[in-house]
Amino acid sequence: MTIETASALETRQLPQGRKRASVHREILTHIENGENALFRFLRGYMEIALGTSHDDNDMPLGSDYDLTSIAPASLISAWAECSQFCRECETDLTHLDDERNGRNFWLTRNRCGSSDYYDATANDELAEFAMQQLIRASESFGKVYLFIGADRKLHFSNERIVL
Repeated sequence: MTIETASALETRQLPQGRKRASVHREILTHIENGENALFRFLRGYMEIALGTSHDDNDMPLGSDYDLTSIAPASLISAWAECSQFCRECETDLTHLDDERNGRNFWLTRNRCGSSDYYDATANDELAEFAMQQLIRASESFGKVYLFIGADRKLHFSNERIVL
């Protein structure tokens, strides 16, 4: 698994305003195309975030919103966090596919079930150790939630922390 990432420090240098919107479109295009491990990871992360987050009527956000509904600052912050996680856990992420790793990161950091990292394919001691490391690393990122902002865009609760 080769990870092409950008550090959180690099995201602070991203252009503001209209240019940020073009970065938003570019990230969405890469996620859609799944061009590398990071964007496949990010696709799994974002899709499960939409499916497990709910609106005020307790309906999954994914029923009315999609990836394009995520505010640019939130998409960039999610990209930065997933990038950091992939960089820090690169060797442990080789036991499952990229999208599943992204889903597991979301679920585990939000305490929705860390056992999902365990898999029938993880039948050796090294893989089990890697899964335990991924659980600890995911939990260390802390909980985050997705909500509908006043602008009717979806926002991650930690977007300002990352950017």
